[in-house]
Order: sequence, then C-alpha cells, then structure tokens
Amino acid sequence: MLKLTRIAAVALIGLAVLLALIAFMVGRKPDAPATVAPVTQSEAQAITVVEAVARLPAGEPITANGLRLVQRTAPVAGAATSIASVVGKVPVQDIAEGTAISSSALAQGFSLQLRPGERALAVPVDELVGAGNRILPGDFVDVFLNLRNAQPSAGGPGEAAQTRLLLSRLRVLSYGQQDIAPSTSDAVASTDGETRNDPRAADITGNGSSQTTGNEANQPARSAVLAVPVADANRLLLGAQQGKLFLALRNPADTGLPDLALFPQPRGVIDPLRSLDPEQQLALQRPENHAFAGIDGDALAGRGTTPPRASPQAPARPAAVRHAAPRASGIEIIRGDSSAPRGSL
Repeated sequence: MLKLTRIAAVALIGLAVLLALIAFMVGRKPDAPATVAPVTQSEAQAITVVEAVARLPAGEPITANGLRLVQRTAPVAGAATSIASVVGKVPVQDIAEGTAISSSALAQGFSLQLRPGERALAVPVDELVGAGNRILPGDFVDVFLNLRNAQPSAGGPGEAAQTRLLLSRLRVLSYGQQDIAPSTSDAVASTDGETRNDPRAADITGNGSSQTTGNEANQPARSAVLAVPVADANRLLLGAQQGKLFLALRNPADTGLPDLALFPQPRGVIDPLRSLDPEQQLALQRPENHAFAGIDGDALAGRGTTPPRASPQAPARPAAVRHAAPRASGIEIIRGDSSAPRGSL
C-alpha cells in the first residue's frame, strides 16, 4: 500500500511539472507580436523638412515662394523644419530643386551682423586707443583722428598737427577676441551636437571651450572690427594709415551726428565725367559711387575741399582787389595784398 502511494505521488509531481511547462509556453506566445509593432511604427514615422521648389541661386535672398514643406522618412542633418526660419537667408551655393534646406548651405557667421550698406573694417587698438579696453561688442563709438605734423619741406616749415572727429556713432562688431552675439532669429534649426562638433563655433562666438580660445581671451585686444558705412570706409582706412585713430565710447541712446551740410566736402580722387545727364548726376550721390571716387591725404587733412555753394540770400563776396596809384614810369605788378615795381618803360 505504501509503495502505491509513493508511485501516485511521483506521478502527480510529474504531471504538475508538465502543466507548468505548458502554461509557460502558452504565456510567451502573445508577447511576440507586441515587440515587433513599435519597431514598425517608428520606421514609418514621417519628418517635416523645408525643401526648394526650384533652383535657389547663391547670393540671392530666399523668398517664401521658393520653399515648401515635405514629409520624409529619413532624417536630414541640420534641415530646417519651418519656412519662416529660412525666408530671407542667403545660400552660399546653388541649391537644386527638391533639396532639403540645411544650415550648412546658408550664409552664417560674422557677415550677418552687418546691415545693408555697411562694411566690416578692422582697426588697430591698444589700451589708449580703445578707451582703456572698456569697449565691448555692440557698443557705439566715435572715431577721432590725430594727424601728425608733416615733415618740413625744403624752404618751408612743416604743417601743424590736427585732431578732429573723423566718423561718428560706429557700431562695434568685435573687440579683441570677443564678437557680438548673433541674434536668435538668424539661426536655422540644428542639433546641439553639430554646434559642439563645429570647430568654427569657438572662433565665431569667442566663447568656445578650446584651450587656444581661452588663452587668447586673456590677451590684450589688438584690433577692433567696426561696422562702417561704405561711403566712409575710405576715411577710416586712410586715417589709420596717415595718422592715429582713437575710439571714444558713447551712450547707445545718444544719436547726435555732425551736420556735414555745414562744411565743404572733399573732392574725390577720381573726377566724374562731365557729360552726365540729371539721372546720372543723382547716381553720383550713391554711397558706392562716392566710395569709388575715393579720398586722398589732402582731402583728409581738410585741404582740396570743394567750396560750399553760395546761398541766394547771401551771395559770395568777390575778392577785394587793391588798386595801386599810377606811377610816372614803370610797371607795377599786384600780387594779392603786396605790390612791387618791376622794370621801367
């Protein structure tokens, strides 16, 4: 009897193990479809990117008519996801039709800080020239020119030195290793990884974490980059060559400027043609043409200027002529305010 009981117990244990295995196998079957479904769904997820409707030529601002939003299954590195972030940007190379607009194909960096009609020019600075190195990118400065006295010529004394305001209210784009921060509206959607991996990021912003940038940031400033109207670029370049420039820091809310209409204007190095119609005469006043005419050292120092036009209410007074009394004999030559007898008849 005891032997039968033991056999029955072993049989029951074996049956329980078998049922447990069957339950385990049945429980695993519903999990298999659940693991495959998320993978299929992620692969089918669409990504919205901005694409060129037609060819976008390099150097021309992009308009909204040349863009469209499309759905793509594969991600595009640095691609823009909204049309508003691309409108107005300038391609650095031709963008073919159907190409996704990425940040690498658009102009970026320091040039975007310039306004229309401005040029970026660098001038040498030191602690004295740069207002004790208190100037920061984004400040406004006045540029004063100190012209040293010219070397005395043979038979005559040298010219006196002079200091005067050369250009007023120029915007500082860069001072030393510090650059003006780009506006957030100029940035096209990009990942943080691309910014960190871009070796130019430290050079453009001046806030990189590289060892070279950190060492250079501690060095005294040697140059400042100013946003200069194109018509005034000649003055700044010639002044830096023939004299010494000083930057005077000013309050950004101070908008005072000198009235150039009160002073005679210097003549250009290149004279315009004489046979110009009224429309061409008006075109001579464009900043680009004014800069092309140029300026020389005499005009920079205040010599060789064009006399101001006389007002109808105050006509120009003719130069006084000194009349000499007639003499018994001889010829009297009048030169300015002095007279001297020359020869005899």
